[in-house]
Amino acid sequence: MKNIKLYKSLEEFISSNQSSKKEYYLLVAENCEFDYKKLKETNISFYGAIVTQVIFNDSNYDNGLIACELEDEKINLIEDLENPELKEKDYKDANSLMVLLDGLSSNISTFLDSLFNVLPLNVEILGGGAGKLTLKQEPVIFSNKGIYENAALTISKKSKLFIGVENGWEFLEGPFMVTSSNKNILKSLNFMDAFEVYKSVVEEDSGLKFNNAFETYKNVVEKESGKQITEDNFFDIAKSYPLGIVKFNKEIIVRDPIAKDEKGNMILVGDLEQNSTINILKGNKKSLIASSNNAIKKALESNTEKLEIKNVVLFDCISRCIFLENDFKKELNEIKKQVNDETLFGALTLGEIANNGNEYINFYNKTCVVGVLC
Repeated sequence: MKNIKLYKSLEEFISSNQSSKKEYYLLVAENCEFDYKKLKETNISFYGAIVTQVIFNDSNYDNGLIACELEDEKINLIEDLENPELKEKDYKDANSLMVLLDGLSSNISTFLDSLFNVLPLNVEILGGGAGKLTLKQEPVIFSNKGIYENAALTISKKSKLFIGVENGWEFLEGPFMVTSSNKNILKSLNFMDAFEVYKSVVEEDSGLKFNNAFETYKNVVEKESGKQITEDNFFDIAKSYPLGIVKFNKEIIVRDPIAKDEKGNMILVGDLEQNSTINILKGNKKSLIASSNNAIKKALESNTEKLEIKNVVLFDCISRCIFLENDFKKELNEIKKQVNDETLFGALTLGEIANNGNEYINFYNKTCVVGVLC
């Protein structure tokens, strides 16, 4: 990728590149007036995704778009995450991979497993979930061929990529064992309805009463925050109290509660497997900002051969931005100040993607994923 530019509008991008024979990768902020039909009617070759906000150097924007001129990258459009039909030959020359997918799909984990199975060894992977803050699933992945929901784009590169992943969230309450869940729906814990397990813990700690799983989560968060959760402000409070999946290597994979279903079960961004161990987490602005500094340091330190850095890409969770409010600028500054004159670009996403060596591909929430492109 080269010649990465921020455009104020789709019209500005089209007028500037109407006669170009280049191929472009686009990150479109959700408040940008994005007329797909108008873009398709041009002679421009394009792939892209609609995201909550775009990042360019030390600023984030909820309007406009970022255009990246593609070079030797190989792009694959996966139109259906439930039936991805991936082929090893499409990735045989890849050393690094960028993934943009529908962040509200219920097929993310199975797709990432399928993708992992067709990739060569030692491929570095990063990416994020496209979608809007309305949290309503709609078409957000696009190319000249069409615009899709429940879809993905993969961008394969022969060049090197070095990744840093950090979240900064801290333990509050737990552990709990997940004994019933369905993809991104949390149902029960310890072979009982989730609210019964939560009830025994939360009532002992807080003296509050509740009668369903949502109420348990509600009571833990209300005790810690001093604020009352209602249907209307659930996400406003829950943004500060994610769930953390405890992995065998003690890594914490964060899951973002965004709503509850009609049965009172908690709806998460990303799957939560049965037999997982989870904690309730909390955060503070200082720890989150420090984690972004650690992420870029890890990425830079991984470049042990001191290869020339071309660009730095960032996929950062939109709920981190909401949580940090005006201090999110500090998070971007922590990253930008360490990459000198290289362009920093990326998106605020609904979930973040990175791999753990040759073991698996993780789908994170509320996490900062930084990639150094060489």
